Amino acid sequence: MSNDTSRGLESPDARDASLHSASIDGTRTDREETPIGVDIGEYNIYTACPIDLPDWRGAHAVCGDDLCQRLDDFRREAAAVLASSYDRPTIAAYVQQRRDALVAALDAAARTVCEYATAYDDPVLVTEDSHYSPDLWAWLTAPNAHRGSTWLLSAAHLRLRTVAAEYRLPVAAVPEAYSTQECHACGVLGTRELNTIVRCTNSNCHVDTVAADCNAAKVLARRYYPGRCCDYRPDESSHPGDRPALAADGGRPD
Repeated sequence: MSNDTSRGLESPDARDASLHSASIDGTRTDREETPIGVDIGEYNIYTACPIDLPDWRGAHAVCGDDLCQRLDDFRREAAAVLASSYDRPTIAAYVQQRRDALVAALDAAARTVCEYATAYDDPVLVTEDSHYSPDLWAWLTAPNAHRGSTWLLSAAHLRLRTVAAEYRLPVAAVPEAYSTQECHACGVLGTRELNTIVRCTNSNCHVDTVAADCNAAKVLARRYYPGRCCDYRPDESSHPGDRPALAADGGRPD
């Protein structure tokens, strides 16, 4: 497939990217705000949790199973279309249509998060400081591209900001390092079990195990305030590649 086709597939995500920086509002006000951490992943596309929520059952999670299945189906179908004799405009129109449907699903999920947030006084959504741009074309064509790192997660970040702007909700970005391991209560790094549970390793902490996505969301909310990051960090030199870069963002394949 020629580079002409890839140019036809990039522009929608490029337009999303232009909203990424414009809609982030990290400023503080004098009023009492309610930081609501929003963890973004594949198991749950969005998990929202206010900083002071006493009961995990009050968190809001949007399951990602259906969307991930649709993405997997899309990749298989796109491979067949790309290998066919269809012309460039037909292929580009097909991919655009499928992308628009996926974005609509993300927007619907993001709206439930925003509706949830509006129940709190002066809410501010707090997400990871993700600067990656979604690259749908790279995910569709690269043999080993991962749907999450190449398109889904960065697209979910951008769509959340876009929808939050419609609701006039501020969105703040905080450092992401160790947010999936840090205990929300004591700040000590815990261990991941079955990829869905975090176990706190601090014997003096009241937390034993907690749902990983809910924990990460509350950690992000906690980090809205200065100095509220994890209290213990492992030796960086002992964990080479602990935070690998996501797949190439925004670039067109050669």
